[in-house]
Order: sequence, then C-alpha cells, then structure tokens
Amino acid sequence: MKILLFGISNVGKSTIGKQLSRKLEYDFDDLDEEIKRQYGKIDNFQLEYPFDYERHRKRGEILKEIIDKYDDNVVIAVSVINYSRIINDIIKNKEILAIEIQDKPENILKRLVYADEEDKIFQINISNIEQQKYYLKDIKKDITYYKKIYSKIENKFYIDGKLPEEATEDLVKFIEKLK
Repeated sequence: MKILLFGISNVGKSTIGKQLSRKLEYDFDDLDEEIKRQYGKIDNFQLEYPFDYERHRKRGEILKEIIDKYDDNVVIAVSVINYSRIINDIIKNKEILAIEIQDKPENILKRLVYADEEDKIFQINISNIEQQKYYLKDIKKDITYYKKIYSKIENKFYIDGKLPEEATEDLVKFIEKLK
C-alpha cells in the first residue's frame, strides 16, 4: 500500500509519517526532502520555479516520481501543493491511500517550526499574545484555503493535539479500519 499524508504546514505529516512507516515496516519518503535532494535546498527550487503554479506543478511531478519509485509499502509526507487538480490526479490512483492529517490551529501553533535559508529547521517560541494572534490567523487561513484543495481526499484523520507517538498509534488503527 502507498500511503500519502497530506495536510497544512506544521500539522505533523513528516513526524507522524516517519513513525507510521516504522510501525508498519514500510519505507518512508518526504516530498520536501526529495526536492532538497534534487535542488540542493528549497530556495534553489523556488528560484528555478518562481511562479506559483509552475512550482506546484513541478512538486506534483516530483511526487509522482516518488510514488513510482516504490513498488508498494511506502508512507510519503506530501508538502502542500496549492492546486487541487494536481492532487486530484494523484489520489485517483487505486494504489494510493490518501489521508489528510488535521488538527486545531492552537495545536498547530505549538508545533510551529520554520526553515532558514540553509533549510535548517528551528522552533519558534511565540510568547507574545499579538504574535500568537498573528500566527493563529495565518494558520486558520491555511486551514480554510486547503480545505477546498483537499476536498477530494476522503480520509480525514484528526490528531487532536496528541503527541506524535499517540497520534501514530491512532493512525495505524484508522488505516486498519479502512482496509
């Protein structure tokens, strides 16, 4: 089975995906990591594809390459793709189990990380109430926007602020029910 994990930034796709792949004894791959392998870093990719649609179309192509690389039994964390027609073409594939991971904005805010120009990940400490409001507003906008993009993904998995280990255990049960 090829399991694709979708969701907004910082919802936990990569973290949960890695743990899920270990639990299921599947391979793991990550769209962002593949882009880094091919382009050196995300900034290089964005420079090569400066226009939004062109960049996301290329993300879709790279995702298809990742999917085709595996015969079976892989979990793939899919970084956001801004166009539903690209995602819908991919999830129509009968070999694919597409799952959207969801959580409350307040829980996503607690996990907020960013990457610098060298793709080094760092946690943001947001203690200022005004900053929290700003980021929560941004997260809520993303949730609203991607709700439409991910509308054709039938399987919605809500993690409810759980730690990755517990969310992964629940996701395994969720997948078992889908089989």
